[in-house]
Amino acid sequence: MKTRIVAILLSLTSLTTQAAILTCPDPQTTSLKWGEPPKPWLVDPFSPNRPQGEDNTQFIRANIMVAGIGRGVVCSYKNSIGLYSIWWPVRVKVPAREDYRWIDTVGGFVCTESLSSCQFSVETD
Repeated sequence: MKTRIVAILLSLTSLTTQAAILTCPDPQTTSLKWGEPPKPWLVDPFSPNRPQGEDNTQFIRANIMVAGIGRGVVCSYKNSIGLYSIWWPVRVKVPAREDYRWIDTVGGFVCTESLSSCQFSVETD
C-alpha cells in the first residue's frame, strides 16, 4: 500500500515538473540572423556588443548561471564586430557531474562545444 502511494505521488510530481531539452538559438536560422534575439531570449545587459545580423556569426559558448539572483542561460556569439551575448532568465536544471560537455565553474557551468552539443534542460510548467 505504501509503495503504491509513493508511486502515485512520484507520478504526479513528474507530471507537474516537465523539462524541455534546448540549445542556444542558431545565429543562421533564427531572428539572430537579423540582429534580434528570438523570444524569450533577451540582449544580455553585460554583453560587450549588441547582436548584429551577419552571415559569419559563430556560436562561442553557453553558460548556465546558478549564482547571484537566480538561474538562467547565457549564449555567446562572435562576428566581425566582436562578441555579443543573449540570455534567458529561466529555471535550468544543473547538468549531471557525468556530463562531460558542461564544465563546473564559479557561478555556474560552461559549454564550449558545438551549438548542438551544448544542450540544457529548462523546467516548464
